[in-house]
Amino acid sequence: MSESIKTIGIVLKSSPHTTDAARLLEIFSPELGRFFAVIRGVEKPKAKLAVCASPFCFGEFVLAEKGGRYTVTDCYVHDTFYELAYNLDSYVLGSAMLEITGKLCQEGERNFELFKLLLNSLKVMTYEKSEPTATLIKFLIESLKISGFGFELEICGNCGKSMQNETSAGLVYEGSGAICASCENRVQSVHLEKGEWAILKNVNACDINSLATLKFSSRKMLTNVLKLAVKQFYFRTNEKITCLSKYFE
Repeated sequence: MSESIKTIGIVLKSSPHTTDAARLLEIFSPELGRFFAVIRGVEKPKAKLAVCASPFCFGEFVLAEKGGRYTVTDCYVHDTFYELAYNLDSYVLGSAMLEITGKLCQEGERNFELFKLLLNSLKVMTYEKSEPTATLIKFLIESLKISGFGFELEICGNCGKSMQNETSAGLVYEGSGAICASCENRVQSVHLEKGEWAILKNVNACDINSLATLKFSSRKMLTNVLKLAVKQFYFRTNEKITCLSKYFE
C-alpha cells in the first residue's frame, strides 16, 4: 500500500515520461529536499493538474510514495510565476535559478535556506520587477554561499584589507574571490572595471527583497558581471548552467 505525503515544493524541471500521458517532475521541497515524482495524465487535453507539471509551479504537492518512488496525486497551487514568461530575459534567468538549485542540492538533501532564497528571488523578479540580471547575480552569490562554495567580496582574499572603499578590484575564480587593486599584480585574477566592481559590490550588499531599488546605467557592464558570476559558479562547482549557453551569444 502506498503512503500519502504532503509537501510544499517548487517544480525545477518537467520532462516527458513514457506512460499515461505523464511527466517526470524534479521538485525542490524544504522537507524532502530535491526529489523526482511522476504526475500522470497531464498531457491530455484539459488535464486538471497540467499547471502543476510546469517549471516554476509553487504549491503543496500530495504524493503517493511506494518503494521510494513518488507519484503526484494532487496539488494545491500557490503560484506559477507566469508573468516571467512575458519577458524573455526574466524567463531565461529565472530558469537559470531553477537549474542552479537542482545542481547545488543533492537528491533528498534538505536545504531550507536555499528554498527560501529561490522562492524570494522568483517573487522579487516577478512582482517587485527587480532587474532580472541583477537578481540572478544576487542568487548566484547567495546560493553559492549557502552551499559552501561562496566567494569573498567584502575583504581582499590576499591581504585581508576591507574592500568597502575600493573603487576597482580583481576577481579570483579558484581562490577566495575579490582582491584589492594593490594585490592585483601579485595574484592571478580578472580585472574588474570601476563600474563592474560597483555593480558587484552593490548587489552583494543589497538585501534580496530590496533589489528593485537598485538602478543600473550600463546593461553591458551588468551582463559582464553576470558572466563573471557564472564563471565563479563553474570553477567552484564544476557545473555548467546549460540554459544560459546561448543567452550570452
